[in-house]
Amino acid sequence: MQALTQKQLKEIYEVVTNEGISFSHLREELADHICCIIESEMQQGLTFEEAFEKTLKQIGSKAIKRVQEDTLLLIDKNYRIMKKSMKTIGLVSLVLITIGALFKIQHWPGAGILLTIGFFFIGAVFMPSALWVMKKESKLKGNILIYIVSILGSFPFVFGFLFKIQHWPGANILIIMGFSIIGLLLIPAILISKLRNNEEKNLHPTYIIGAVSLIFYLFGELFKIMHWPGAAIMLILGAIGLTTVFFPMYVIKVYKKADSIKSSFLFLCIGIVFFNMFNLLLALNVSKNVLSYFIKPGNERIKMTQFLEKRNNLLVENLLNDTLNTDSISIAKINKVKDIADSLCILIENVKIDVISQVDDINFNEAATKAKNPALILNKNNFSTPTFILCGFEEDSLSGKATLIKNEIEAFRGKLLDLCEDDENAKKIILNALHTDSVLLVDEKAISWEMGNFYHLVTIAAINKLSYLQRNVRIAECEALEHFKKKQPCV
Repeated sequence: MQALTQKQLKEIYEVVTNEGISFSHLREELADHICCIIESEMQQGLTFEEAFEKTLKQIGSKAIKRVQEDTLLLIDKNYRIMKKSMKTIGLVSLVLITIGALFKIQHWPGAGILLTIGFFFIGAVFMPSALWVMKKESKLKGNILIYIVSILGSFPFVFGFLFKIQHWPGANILIIMGFSIIGLLLIPAILISKLRNNEEKNLHPTYIIGAVSLIFYLFGELFKIMHWPGAAIMLILGAIGLTTVFFPMYVIKVYKKADSIKSSFLFLCIGIVFFNMFNLLLALNVSKNVLSYFIKPGNERIKMTQFLEKRNNLLVENLLNDTLNTDSISIAKINKVKDIADSLCILIENVKIDVISQVDDINFNEAATKAKNPALILNKNNFSTPTFILCGFEEDSLSGKATLIKNEIEAFRGKLLDLCEDDENAKKIILNALHTDSVLLVDEKAISWEMGNFYHLVTIAAINKLSYLQRNVRIAECEALEHFKKKQPCV
């Protein structure tokens, strides 16, 4: 039998090593097995190159990788348990998130629980176990840094989206951390690992373009989610780089000599299409021209509220100054109406300031200035933060500040109706101005006042709604004061 040279043995050993065989003994056994087959083929008259190519085609690279996986399954109990658990948990997580998303769209109860459990399994169990299995199988070539960064980045990334969907505090911090770790650490680490592979030198420029484009794309998404300026430019650059530069270059260099369409090529095409579709949907935002229509009605309500407040203050002053015709009991009632109306309007104003402060990430005084002029609000189209502040947890919608406002409105309404019990016209106006009934949808399904008025409203619409409530409080106050004025005896 013809013996192989040291150079040929080294070439065979490198092929086995490059397939990701991490067990040294298994590497040697496989290399020795391939050497025996090649020597046998060379005995039949083939050259080394012909025998080597024929042997690799017979064995196949997937078969070499599968040998290690099968070996791991046989000798490593932890690996066997982890891989089976990873597959099961991944499937369960996908089902839970899919059903949870359906429940969320349909506003059915239980959506939050399903999404929370699904995302928890994905972020806390599936991702770490999947990375552990990949490291065990050496499917990601590179040092341990890639796996550490992957875990550190995937955890805040996954849970950031969960917190964002559930309107929980801390969502923005987690999302920023996740995107930053993946974009600034993980992608460069994988790129460096690829550039170290001298066998793919012709692909190095392609990998660099793809990595840079992907970083632009990711940070475009981050800026879009956070409503920061510059998102559109980064998304456009990322889309152009991935779709029109990286993809054609990669396809030409990798698949141009393929005899048939490979599954990896199809997955690459589908992945880029869905990636672009996701970012296209993310880029579809509420137009500034549309939002501008909210500015004028909001300003008019603020002006009307200020006008009514001044008018009511003047009316109170006249009633209290008319000491001859106003008894002490009436004075106490007039002061009570004014105090409750002022407190309620201040409460609503503070909620407006809180919403603006969190949406634009500014302090109380800056937000108070913008509350008086909503045109100054930067993130007018943010709906998640106002929804969380006003509605709280979606399942009950009673944990937000809208419930506090509702309770105060109902208490104020009750007092005014008691004071105006003999004035049907005043009672009717007060009831219309301060109604807090459940909202009836088109399909005759009733939802809470909080959900009907504030769920998924963009910032500018939520601020306008709060200004509308302030105006109605002043209208109801005005009716009660006019009632007292009517009851004054003529002199």
